[in-house]
Order: sequence, then C-alpha cells, then structure tokens
Amino acid sequence: MRSDKHIQKTNRNKWFKRLLLLAALLFAFIIGSAVGYYGYQVVQLLSDVSEDTPEELQDTSESDESIRAMHPISILILGLDEEDGARRSDSIMVATINPKEETTKLVSIPRDTLITLPNSERQEKFNAVYAIYGITGVIDFVEDYLTIPISFYATLNFEGLVDLVDAVGGITVDSPLSFTVQDSEENTDAIEIEEGVQELNGEEALGYARMRKQDPRGDFGRQERQRQVIETLIEDLLSFGSITNLTPILNAVRPNLQTNMTGQQIMAVASNYRGAAETIESIEILGVDDYVYIPEYGQELYVYLPFEQNLLELQAELREHMNIEDPVNDELEDSSLETIEGEFEEEESSDTSFD
Repeated sequence: MRSDKHIQKTNRNKWFKRLLLLAALLFAFIIGSAVGYYGYQVVQLLSDVSEDTPEELQDTSESDESIRAMHPISILILGLDEEDGARRSDSIMVATINPKEETTKLVSIPRDTLITLPNSERQEKFNAVYAIYGITGVIDFVEDYLTIPISFYATLNFEGLVDLVDAVGGITVDSPLSFTVQDSEENTDAIEIEEGVQELNGEEALGYARMRKQDPRGDFGRQERQRQVIETLIEDLLSFGSITNLTPILNAVRPNLQTNMTGQQIMAVASNYRGAAETIESIEILGVDDYVYIPEYGQELYVYLPFEQNLLELQAELREHMNIEDPVNDELEDSSLETIEGEFEEEESSDTSFD
C-alpha cells in the first residue's frame, strides 16, 4: 500500500451504494410505515430473508442491546453478482449509524482492492473473500480491515435492482446521451437508451446505471446516471403509492435480500434510527490503479491500492463515529484474527479467476 494521499468525501455515490443502503435502512423504514397494513407479509418477509443466516451469525443479542440503548451500530452490505461459479461480492460497503448524532457514514471498499490473506503470503482481491469463505469470512476480514465491529450484515443480488425497479412500475430518467448496452444476460446491444426523458424498466435501469465506456465523461458520467437512478427509485419507494402497493415490492426484495437482522431489530432501527438517514456522509477510499502479478493465477491482474495513511485515518474516523475509544478494539482484533486464520489455514486452491 502507498502512503501520504487523501480520502475524498463526496456526494457522488455509486449506484450500488444507495441501492444497498436502501436494503439495509430505507427499506426498513418503508416496512415500518406499512406494517399496519401489511403485517403478515412483512413478518413473512423478515422470516424469509434471515432463514439462511449461518449458525455462527444468528446470535445478535449483543447488537440487540445496542439498539435498545440507541448506541451506534454498523451494517456490512454486499452486492453480489450473478451465480456463475463462485459468487463474488461486486460491491462492498459498510454503514456506521449514530442515532444520537443523527448521522450515517457510508464507506465503500473497492472490490479490486489488493489484500494479503491472514497467516498467508497469498494475495487476492477483496471480492474473492466472499467467494472462498462466505459471509462469515467477509465479516471477520472487514472487522479487522476497518478495526470496527460489524453489528449486522445484508446481501443483495444484482437481480434485486431489476426486480425492484419493475416492482415500482419503472422509473423516469433524463439521459444526457444515447447509447446501447448489453442486458443482465450479456446479450449485446439488447438495451437502447435515447437522449432525453424516458421511462425505463428494471433491465433498462440496470444497463443505464452500469454503462461506462461509451460515456465521454467516463466514471463521472456513470456516477451521475447511477445517482439519478437511485434518487428516482428512492422517491418512488417512499411515495404513498408504493406503500399502499407493497406486495410486489416485498416479492421483489424477498429472493434477493439476505440479512441476520431479526424482524424486531429492523422495526427498532426503523423507529429509533430514522433521523440518522437525514445526514449521510459518503466516504470513498482513494488510491491508485495498478497491475500486479499474482502467483495464484499466474498472471498480472488489475488491482486497486488504497493509500495506507488515510486508511488509518478512516479507521479512526469510523471508531470515533461508533464511540469506540480505544485506538484498536483488542478483543475484536484477537477474535477476528483467530477466526480468519483458522479459516484460511483450511484453504484449498480456487479455480476461480477474479480479474
């Protein structure tokens, strides 16, 4: 890692940041607003999205106490790609929520971040951790990487955006340019976007948000389109029409969302932490792009190298936001490293490439 650079705080949120925050917080608020009308469906949804939680992550009693006392909490949120072989975490985000300050900090960890596996000299990309070790391994690794405890997790499939947009009846966007892009099944030029105001269904919204190469502004143009999609989707989800037509939205979320939050915890967050959603600070970890030879794959791969000094500053900022006084939570560090090292010692060579 390299030093002496800076972490940029920006309002240019990548499309999956807002979508995943929606899964963890905003959707909970919608559930809280609609529970009086759709109590049974909400209870069933909460049961469905938590039923596959690994046994070691099911006990959230400590976090439950934090919610009751309105202490800060954190949520690890992963966006998962299609199920072709081992699934990768294409988007990795941590939200720290301080209800008394009424603030939320969102940190996105670039999927291509180069890491060294604990108790090993093997290098990998950050998104490989989920593919090899599952959600438990990711939680352990992120806790050590950011030096904060993770209270809860939520995962959302890419398919979730498509279904969610369709569930609200599509969205209206004002495209700055015309282009064609492949759909989620990789059919070339399957989606045609025209310049100007238009209605998009779920597949079209996903293509609109993901295209980069044809935009003369590159990532800046893509980020603007992503923000437009999410802001429009949020407005639609918070509208009275969506609340009174909750069934298709619940059906869209149910197969695509997974979390270890209980129904009671989600309702408590929806009720007591609502104010924290009013002030959201997005933090991007800046670094440099590079190509590094990784022996595991026998080739050079594109990687992202965060700036070390400011990663330390980010860790301190998150600990302060969660009211963690110690420079490093020793108990967390010890337990996390023991768990990670034990899992990585059992590691077998993976055939999956993460280029």
